[in-house]
Amino acid sequence: MKRLRAIVALGVVGTALVFAIGQKLGRSQDPLDYRPPVFQVKDMGIIDAVSQLSLEPIEGLQLGVEEVLRDRVQDPGPQGPRFSLLLHNNTVREILDVLCSYDNRYVWSQDGRTINIYPKATVDDKSYLLNRSLQYITVTAILNPEAGLTFLDKQLPPPREQLAYAGAGGDSSYNDPWTHAFEGLTVRQFINRLSEHMGSHTTWVFYGAKQERLFTFRKGGIH
Repeated sequence: MKRLRAIVALGVVGTALVFAIGQKLGRSQDPLDYRPPVFQVKDMGIIDAVSQLSLEPIEGLQLGVEEVLRDRVQDPGPQGPRFSLLLHNNTVREILDVLCSYDNRYVWSQDGRTINIYPKATVDDKSYLLNRSLQYITVTAILNPEAGLTFLDKQLPPPREQLAYAGAGGDSSYNDPWTHAFEGLTVRQFINRLSEHMGSHTTWVFYGAKQERLFTFRKGGIH
């Protein structure tokens, strides 16, 4: 009986050790299941709230944010609802659901490792840039995701689209020049892959006006 108890005890210790090793090797939970102890928003719109979420120290948090575009550059940004909230121990999934319920112009979904937040009005719009299909696209020796936009500009099927990027004051460089071929992606998925290659915690934003649109990429969160 003592021997049996010893074997059971060793089994429990072994299981705990395997779990600890798995955690150390980076087998972490899905970022959507991560629970920030506190998530607070004070008189913000959804884009600022998502920006605040992007700054949480969550390993593996990859975000892609698409703002509602203005009609013209000189126009003021579309005014959405502002809100305040205080959440305790909610998952990232639950936080996103709450944010989109406060501003129902937006929805979110997950693609690969990236969580995308984008205007609901674009979901079924095949002409919207981020929804357009790329049968095949390749990038060659690019040093950062911004360089990938040049390949997108050259390989996107007609009609041509205006593409540009703006720096956010942070690092977006790759560790090494990257060459890769992709098949059967949307433009949004392609942008996700460019951003994911920066590292385990990255953010990209698409914003501006309908004829002057900008991408921003950054390791970590973005203000």
